[in-house]
Amino acid sequence: MKDKMNKLLNIIKKYRFFIIFVILMLSINTYAWFIYVTRVDTSFTAKIRSWNVMFQVHDNNIAEEVVFRVGDIYPGMIAYNDFASIVNRGETAGEIYFDVKRVEILGNVYSSDNYTSAQLVDMLANNYPFSIQLSLTNNVVSPGRTELFSIDVTWPYESGNDVLDTQWGMDAYNYRTNHQTADCITITAEVRVNQENLNG
Repeated sequence: MKDKMNKLLNIIKKYRFFIIFVILMLSINTYAWFIYVTRVDTSFTAKIRSWNVMFQVHDNNIAEEVVFRVGDIYPGMIAYNDFASIVNRGETAGEIYFDVKRVEILGNVYSSDNYTSAQLVDMLANNYPFSIQLSLTNNVVSPGRTELFSIDVTWPYESGNDVLDTQWGMDAYNYRTNHQTADCITITAEVRVNQENLNG
């Protein structure tokens, strides 16, 4: 035991200047970092309120575009739901808006070149035996809160129109048979969050 202690003391003596230098540098750097962070944070929060909204789809951060994909559709399908999270990590609330830019259903494309976002949303909800609903949990995302931009797809076994159920059911089956890697429904939307007017 004494031999080990002696060896340790000899190593410390041999490298004492190096050890003192490392400790001194760490101390100086830590103190400088603390002062820097304190000053930056103080000047930042004194001038403006932080504005930091992240868009998240599952674990992936995205900027503005949200794409929902539905692989299979058929009468009596289990209701499909997906969502994008809008996370406000700042100190200022923001208003949330979304515009549907492109819809593809069984290979048929409808885009903002020919339709308004409101028309596309109405078409998705009402023009098919299945219903596609796009919604926000809230129009405002408050600081520290998360709101959702969601899609819900439902197709009851009997929608009330047997002819449409049969026609679209066969079309969906044939489309998936001929395009096995393609999704039956793809919806592309632009989500925007605008900082609320703090003076209003």
